[in-house]
Amino acid sequence: METLKLLVQVIMLLSSTLMLSSCTSGWSVGSFELSPEDSMYTFLEVVDQDSTSHFYADRVRINSDNWCFTHNQWESVREHE
Repeated sequence: METLKLLVQVIMLLSSTLMLSSCTSGWSVGSFELSPEDSMYTFLEVVDQDSTSHFYADRVRINSDNWCFTHNQWESVREHE
């Protein structure tokens, strides 16, 4: 019974230490603090024939609609022939 009581005390101590040490003002990756200006996307830039830049998230699907973050609309991306 004494062992069980000691185990519960240790678990409570570790849990409270973990909760208090994890309180931060925001997210971090390694030692790099993330701010609201940081993005959760990897962007790809595609420059159109008329030199207009388009930014798409993660990957571009050819001959398909892709969300353009520059223009806030769906755009069809096609290969240049």
